[in-house]
Amino acid sequence: MMAPIYDFKINVPQDKLDALSKKLELTTFPDELEHAGWDLGAPLSDIKRLINHWRTGYDWRQHERTLNELPQYTTSIDVIDFGSLEIHYVHQKSSVNNAIPLLFCHGWPGSFIEVAKILPELVKGGQGAAFDVVAPSLPNFGWSEGVKKVCASPGHIPCVPRQY
Repeated sequence: MMAPIYDFKINVPQDKLDALSKKLELTTFPDELEHAGWDLGAPLSDIKRLINHWRTGYDWRQHERTLNELPQYTTSIDVIDFGSLEIHYVHQKSSVNNAIPLLFCHGWPGSFIEVAKILPELVKGGQGAAFDVVAPSLPNFGWSEGVKKVCASPGHIPCVPRQY
């Protein structure tokens, strides 16, 4: 029996965005060694510029609306060695008959967003193949549930479902 599939829309609560803004506002910056460049990490000027952008120039709600244009869903998937996990994914079917199923898995530190720019090309077909695309957020990423136990090794990633 298949688990139910639910429509999904990103909706980060405003209090979470307000808390992030406050944390960025209250950031205490360390001293920086002169002429260190990138030898000891990102230069302080770059960090300050990025924090200012996140506080004053980044419109999360606009990006949230853009991401919500993608057809997103969640379902429970039985993941080998990890039990049932609630997994978030994008699923776009092609209008082309007999389109090829394509599982688009992101890497680290990526996300399902990586498929957004190429999704229209993958599903349309035309002179190339057309695909029915599923792009999950791997466990512990995006809006997928996190695992409750440690992986056996770095190569033991909980992303292979028992049944698909």
